[in-house]
Amino acid sequence: MIQLVSALALNILLFGSFGWWLRHEYRCAPPVLRRWLGPGLAWRLLLTTSGIIFPSPDAVCLSAFAHRLTTEFWRTPGNISAIWDNLYVPGVGKYALSNTYFFVKLLSVLNVASFSLLWLNTLYLSLFCFAGCWVLTRVWVQAFPATPPGAAIVALLLWPSVTWWTAGLGKETLLVGSETLLVALALQASYGPPASPQSGSRRRLIIKLLVALPIAWLAYRMRYFFALPLLGGLLVLALVRLMARRGWLVSHAAQTAALLGLLLLGGGLGLRVAVGQVSEGFYSYQFYEQYSKGIALSAGRPHLVYAHLAPTAASLLRHAPEAVGHVLLRPWFGEATQPLYLGAALENAGLLVLLGLAGMAVARGRSGQLPAPVVVLLLLYCLVIAAFIGLSTPNLGTLHRYRAALLPWLLLLLLQNDYARRLLRPLTGESKT
Repeated sequence: MIQLVSALALNILLFGSFGWWLRHEYRCAPPVLRRWLGPGLAWRLLLTTSGIIFPSPDAVCLSAFAHRLTTEFWRTPGNISAIWDNLYVPGVGKYALSNTYFFVKLLSVLNVASFSLLWLNTLYLSLFCFAGCWVLTRVWVQAFPATPPGAAIVALLLWPSVTWWTAGLGKETLLVGSETLLVALALQASYGPPASPQSGSRRRLIIKLLVALPIAWLAYRMRYFFALPLLGGLLVLALVRLMARRGWLVSHAAQTAALLGLLLLGGGLGLRVAVGQVSEGFYSYQFYEQYSKGIALSAGRPHLVYAHLAPTAASLLRHAPEAVGHVLLRPWFGEATQPLYLGAALENAGLLVLLGLAGMAVARGRSGQLPAPVVVLLLLYCLVIAAFIGLSTPNLGTLHRYRAALLPWLLLLLLQNDYARRLLRPLTGESKT
């Protein structure tokens, strides 16, 4: 009985809070965005319904383990720590940074509210991701009013594969939701009005920083090799903006140069620390081992092959540009006939058009109004993550799913130019002047 009462009370609280949040967001959103709150949510719920009716094998398996953990919790609520420590998921094992292991624990806690219903857990996670994407859409338009608002709408709310892979019960859903919330908080701090004690904005800033800590932790635990470069980049961006506000970096060129230099310095120090903990060969071998396992599991299915890839840092760096190209353009038409691959090929054709359009805009000096430090940060992040995905994930189906956490940032870049702005005007009703 106590389980049912707890679930009902928590569901009323959660859905009541979400309804209040929707009303609040509608009121504080710029007029150009308000019309997309309902359609954006409806589009996500439509794809979430598909994920509920046809859950993935991974979702079913992880839900089963989480249900077992929740059952043990209700049986011995005072022994939850021992239960968590002794959980074992076949094929995953139990090690400190296992995102699967962490995800099962998270689901087991969520089961207290959902009564261990897979469909309700799926809805919870999808709505969390929608909240993150919407908040970043609003903050992006408010922080960069000179940029096309349609870029954030398409990249964060409407792009099919991003919504598809983040509308189900999976790690990408939590990763994208937490990363978008994190970036939204960072942009508010970096490009919002300066904090002052008189207005109370300094207190709000401190509260937002405290909120950002668990969100950053969630992103880190979901996929730390995605989260760490983003966290480092956001900290550097905040530092550069602070120096600019103090008058130390006046021009945009100086800010961009400082950001690039700090990113390279921070990345180099991070690599030295990581290598110092074990060895360079350890990380190179981990990449190569992941690639080899992916090749073995992809027999008979489309996959990437690097003919001369070796478990060395030099070999990985040589193949990194090729890996980036594969992540952006594979699979292509004719590579496979399954619906997933055909849809991915169609998406890749669209990405190729957007890449060409962005390249032409840059060549003609019409790249848009997004601040150069943000462009550099997102561009470097996209290149690093694309290289990582391409080198470690040869299976094209898995690659397409992993890429869902990369595409929002890439699309935010590709849709900034003047040519893309013209294409996006019907979405927001922007005037041509």
